[in-house]
Amino acid sequence: MMRWIKKKLLNLIIKYIFDYWKGGKIMFEKFRGALAGSKTYLVSVGAIIAALIAYASNQIEVAEMIRLIIEAILAITIRAGIAKKK
Repeated sequence: MMRWIKKKLLNLIIKYIFDYWKGGKIMFEKFRGALAGSKTYLVSVGAIIAALIAYASNQIEVAEMIRLIIEAILAITIRAGIAKKK
């Protein structure tokens, strides 16, 4: 399964590089369009998952985990507020 994922990822990267060199930039624009407006949410969800994993592996204390989760939620809230204001 991992070989298949690596192969698909490598093919995607090679296709992107060749497309970019040709001047089309098609894949880059599709990728950028797919991420439009959701980058902050993805990073915040990643931060929450990382905090939970760090707590589960006893690398941080409960208070630190809660602080990290609250900061990630605040980032999501601020992003939503900015998006609404436009």
